[in-house]
Amino acid sequence: MNTMYVFSGHHMDSSKTKKPFDKIFVIQRISSSKETFETVSPFLIQRAIVSTIGEVNSVRKLRSGDLLVEVNSLKQAQQILKLKSLETIQINVTTHRTLNSCKGVITCGELFNDTMEQITQELKSEGVIHVRRINIRRDGKLFPTKHLILTFNSPKLPVYSCRIY
Repeated sequence: MNTMYVFSGHHMDSSKTKKPFDKIFVIQRISSSKETFETVSPFLIQRAIVSTIGEVNSVRKLRSGDLLVEVNSLKQAQQILKLKSLETIQINVTTHRTLNSCKGVITCGELFNDTMEQITQELKSEGVIHVRRINIRRDGKLFPTKHLILTFNSPKLPVYSCRIY
């Protein structure tokens, strides 16, 4: 279990924690006639991926016809981003927009007067990449709450035991 010392003045030793990396990628086919992977043999796709980056965790065809690929290692993540073709098929590889991160909600009144940028910066070492405050509407007016939505740079929520002061 990780321990986060929010208000104690202590910080986790980030050199001892495993650095997360993007594991889920989208492969789009580059075609002037808007072709997708719908007509491409799954055997060809598998052979091409295995021969270029090795065995991956999973490959799925999306409704759009693009491929969703989950890699196993940082090395594979770096290799897949460099790919420009699978066999003779020209491709474009991007990280998936939402599946490489997750969100969690915290309630902390002590952070009410801090800006979202300050909170994000202070929690960066914990893997937080974005903070948004939840607002409520009363009588047509928006009011900020003490509840914050944290976006983490990992697809799984970290397990924390928060120690305050």
